[in-house]
Amino acid sequence: MKKILLLFAVLFSLGMTAQNKKVKYVNLKWAYDFQDKTNEYRLNTALKQKMEELGYTVYFDNDMPQEVRLDPCVEYVGDLIREKGSLSTELTFVLKDCKGNIVFKNSGISRLKKHNKSYMDALQNIFKYSTIGRLKIN
Repeated sequence: MKKILLLFAVLFSLGMTAQNKKVKYVNLKWAYDFQDKTNEYRLNTALKQKMEELGYTVYFDNDMPQEVRLDPCVEYVGDLIREKGSLSTELTFVLKDCKGNIVFKNSGISRLKKHNKSYMDALQNIFKYSTIGRLKIN
C-alpha cells in the first residue's frame, strides 16, 4: 500500500512540474481598468521588464505568438488591479493559467503622494518578497 501511495505521489508531482514547465509566455494589457491611457505611469512596461527578468517571454494584448495560438496553455495571463485606499496606493498582480486558476497573486502598497512614484513603488513592492521566482519556466 505504501508503494502505491509513493508511486501516486511521484507521478502527481511529475505531472504538476510538467504542467508548469511548459508555460513560458505572459500576456499583459497595454492599459488596465484603472489606467486612463496606454502605459500610464509606465506600469505596463515596468511589469513587462520584471516578468522578462524572471525568464518569461512577455507580449501585450494582440501580439500573440504563434505557439500561444496553437496551445493557449503555454501562457499565463497577467492582470494588475488597483485596490481602494484613501492614503495609499495598493496594486495587486494576478497571474492565471489557461483554465483560469490563479497561479500567483500578490499585493504591493505605497504611501508616496505623487501618483507616478506611488504606482511604481507599489509595483516594486509586489515583487519584493514574493514567491513568483519559484514558478517553473521552460
